Amino acid sequence: NAMTALSLVYPIQNLVNSIAVGFGVGINAVVAFHLGAGEMQNADRATTYGLFLSFIHGLILTVFSIFSMPYFVKMFTTDTDVINLAVMYSTIVFSFSTIVNVGIAFEKIFQAVGRMNVSMISMICGCVTNIILDPILIFGLFGMPKLGVAGAAIATVIGQTIAALMALTFNIKKNLDIHLHFKGFRPSSRTIGKILSVG
Repeated sequence: NAMTALSLVYPIQNLVNSIAVGFGVGINAVVAFHLGAGEMQNADRATTYGLFLSFIHGLILTVFSIFSMPYFVKMFTTDTDVINLAVMYSTIVFSFSTIVNVGIAFEKIFQAVGRMNVSMISMICGCVTNIILDPILIFGLFGMPKLGVAGAAIATVIGQTIAALMALTFNIKKNLDIHLHFKGFRPSSRTIGKILSVG
C-alpha cells in the first residue's frame, strides 16, 4: 500500500519538478544570453527576477498540489489506506515545493555561468542525504521513530533543503559572475516575458 501510494503521488511530484526545471532553463538561457553579450546588469536583473518568480511559482504549486492530491488519488483507487498514505506523503513533500523551485533555479543559474561542479556537488549532497535518511526514518533505525511513508517524505524534503541551502551558500560565498539585487526591486515585464517564453 505504501509503494502504491507513492506511485500515485509521483505524477504530480514529477509535474512540480518539471515546471521548476522548465522555468529554471528559462532563467539559464536569459542569464547566459546577457552574460554572452557583456550585459552584466541585465544578467543580474534576470537572475533576481528569476529567483523571485521561482519563489512565487513554489507557493502556487504548494497550494495546488496539496489541495488537489486527495481528488487526484481518488481517481485511481478507493482503498482508504492508500489514499491516506498518499495524502500524508504528498502533504509533507509538497509543503517544500518553494524550496525545490528556488533550489533548481540556483542550479540553473550556476550552469549559466559555467559552474557545473557547484550544481553537481549540491545535488549529490542532497541525494546522498536522502538515501541515508530513508531507511533510518522509514524503519526507525538508530533509535529514531519508525515513521514509514512520512519518514520517506521527511528524508526527501531534508535532502532537497540541503541541496538548496548549499546552492544558496555557494552563491553568497563564491559570489558568482552575477549578483542578486532585491533592493528597489521592480518587476520588468520584458525580462520576465523572456524567461517565461523560454521556460
